[in-house]
Amino acid sequence: MRLNSPRDTRNRPRHSAERPREKRHILLPGSIIAASSAVALSVGLATGGGAIGAVSEPGPSAAAGSAPAWQPEPIVRSSIIAANGTSAGSVAGGTVVTVTGADLNKVASVNFGANPGTVVSVTSDTATLSTPASTRLGAVPVELFDADGVAVPVHSAATPSLATAPLSFRYIPDPKVAAQTAYVLAHWKDYNSAEYGRLPGNDCVNFTSQSLIARGWTMDAEWSFNAGTSQYSAAWASSTAFAAYLAAHPNRATALGDDRRAQVKVGDVVQFDWYSSGDRDHTGIVTRVEKTGGSARIYYASHTMDNDFKSVDESLANAGGTVSYWSIT
Repeated sequence: MRLNSPRDTRNRPRHSAERPREKRHILLPGSIIAASSAVALSVGLATGGGAIGAVSEPGPSAAAGSAPAWQPEPIVRSSIIAANGTSAGSVAGGTVVTVTGADLNKVASVNFGANPGTVVSVTSDTATLSTPASTRLGAVPVELFDADGVAVPVHSAATPSLATAPLSFRYIPDPKVAAQTAYVLAHWKDYNSAEYGRLPGNDCVNFTSQSLIARGWTMDAEWSFNAGTSQYSAAWASSTAFAAYLAAHPNRATALGDDRRAQVKVGDVVQFDWYSSGDRDHTGIVTRVEKTGGSARIYYASHTMDNDFKSVDESLANAGGTVSYWSIT
């Protein structure tokens, strides 16, 4: 009798069911579509520019009555040119410049830095302006305004971006003042006696008058020096007579008290009344102006005392009295 042995099942394949693997969807960075975009799924062949079986989900639409997209304020692209072809002129003022652009007929006033200029004339595409005097050298912004004081948006044509700086004008030394100052600094100690003589102990107005000739002034019947006879008119040689002459000729100078020293500029005339008597005892030419905030320090050159950059305040502290100025035009 044969004994039945258990079946060997080691090599028999197992019929256990294999679980289907779970599919995982991973969103990679940048795979999210903006909510405002329309999402579409297409299946099949494209026909006639569309897709068979296309299903689309539109994105959110703009809310009714929403504000329109912001539009930048139009800016006039322009330039500012003087007669010499540049945007520069003398600190003495009076330089006529032309601004070109569009819609400039609305311009009613203009500022050059902090100083108001003059609007000479305007058309739709040009504005003719006259610059004011300035006590500072360098560039200043030029701002145009309409009759209501609202700024007219004008920017330089040289830079097309919206963030450009406004039009600008550059103040340069007045060539007449430069010639006057050069003469003063050359002769404050080295007297030009060969041409103008010398008044011992009282040559300050003679020297000041010489500087004005270097500036471009011409002599007249009241203010003169005769080289042939070495004769000086009173206004040429006397501080008090010179002050009276300037007061009688406002086309040549404007009186300024010490409370207006912020308006004093290089090339102007300074006069001292040492005894506060109303007379003028000493005269000089302004050679430097230093401004800090709302105050100004004035320096001058003169004969008799023979100085080139003497402080007005130091002179007053040493001698007392009062000081006044003449703004030379």
